[in-house]
Amino acid sequence: MKEIKGSIMINVPADKVWASLTDFTSYPKWNPFLTNMKGELEMGNVFDVTVSLPERKDTRFPSKIVRMDQGKEILAKGTIKKGMLYSDHLFLIEPLGENKCMFTQSIVFRGFMSYFAGGVIRDSQKGLNRMNEETKKLCEGAK
Repeated sequence: MKEIKGSIMINVPADKVWASLTDFTSYPKWNPFLTNMKGELEMGNVFDVTVSLPERKDTRFPSKIVRMDQGKEILAKGTIKKGMLYSDHLFLIEPLGENKCMFTQSIVFRGFMSYFAGGVIRDSQKGLNRMNEETKKLCEGAK
């Protein structure tokens, strides 16, 4: 098991961050990490996710929403290589006042391949950090 994590403070109300993060159709326009998510935001639904990492081929895999607290949290479990590599991707938005919130992502990689995927995991950390920065720009630019 390997975990990556990143947080960023965003100077807008938490509901604006939630609206941006759950507008999956806009991901190809601004999101450098999760460049495509197709599916409806409902418990139990399966998404078709595309992850883009620098100097690597895009990776597509199914991911299922297993926990959701509207406006605050989404946990999706992905199957990257069936029987070999899985991911638990958490999006968490914590209000810090009327016009400020903390956006945190964490991804836990599980499975046999997680022990040999060091480069991919390091690149995923970079992608997660870039997504956090772009989320902040997107949300704060739309004040």
